[in-house]
Amino acid sequence: MGSNSGGQLMNKRETDWFRGVAAVMVVLSHYAEWWTWFTPTEGNAEIFRLALSKLGAYGVDIFFLFSGYAMVKSLGQERMHPQFIWKRIKNVYIPYFLVVGVIELLSGGFTSLHDFWQFASGKDYWYMFVLFIFYIGFIVVYTIMGGRGPRCVVFGIFTYVFSYALYEAEMQDFWFVSNIAFAIGVVAAEYEEPVKKAADKAGYFVIAALGAGMFFVIRSGLDENVAVGREEEQLLRMEIGAAVIWTLLVLFLVSRLRIKEKIFAFLGKCSLYIYLTHTFIFMWCVNAVEWSFALRFLASAVMTAAVSALCCLLVGGVTKKLSSKKPEVL
Repeated sequence: MGSNSGGQLMNKRETDWFRGVAAVMVVLSHYAEWWTWFTPTEGNAEIFRLALSKLGAYGVDIFFLFSGYAMVKSLGQERMHPQFIWKRIKNVYIPYFLVVGVIELLSGGFTSLHDFWQFASGKDYWYMFVLFIFYIGFIVVYTIMGGRGPRCVVFGIFTYVFSYALYEAEMQDFWFVSNIAFAIGVVAAEYEEPVKKAADKAGYFVIAALGAGMFFVIRSGLDENVAVGREEEQLLRMEIGAAVIWTLLVLFLVSRLRIKEKIFAFLGKCSLYIYLTHTFIFMWCVNAVEWSFALRFLASAVMTAAVSALCCLLVGGVTKKLSSKKPEVL
């Protein structure tokens, strides 16, 4: 690894690598939750399991940070345009619809219109539902508003209102705690030049400070005594604060580092499919086999990587054909 001295805040090679890390974090967090199905954990084993279970939220922070940044960079001009909307449909919604549609059919199909709506809206995959709403909100804000300052302010207000609505609907905290990372990505892209200069000037001192902040956040998350005497709102503010610290840390790292490692970069290119398929592969393809839970997790991870790579190839071919048949206006 070396310094990323280019003018762009986030380069594709580095973001692919971090996406791969984020995908592994999400998968490990789910494996940690399923671990207790097979054997009780206590002492150091329980602390380790709990630590793994916390990784998913930080992985989602990475995905949302890069998504917010990519939305602004993909727009590429002052006005909203049809090509931008089509690119979101082609790169995210169509892959989701095809892959999860197959999973739903293999799992028993749709028994009602409500089931189909849950699938089509992404509600069965909460991350996809939140991401779709962010896409819609971004398109609306960037269609109505002009100027990067007003756009950032209005999109920030949208993020708060949307997150608060999820909170009021009593959704679990992972539905909205990471949402601030998306807004940070939007602001970072809009003010890319000054943010990049600040990142270059601050150097590794800020990274070290943010890393120290993450140490205390992670430690508090593993210490049950932290929750004693605190109200739900206080704990929620701590979670959001952790998301901000972690998101800024990733932002500075991806700006400063040049990464050559290829395995996580490969996983990053398949990260959407890893997220969509890993639960089904474990639940329906591996878990029924009478193996140790460690071997089930290992087999599930290998199968998920292989299936995701295949999905990336096949769905990529489908979307490429759809793009070639798309009307010229788009």
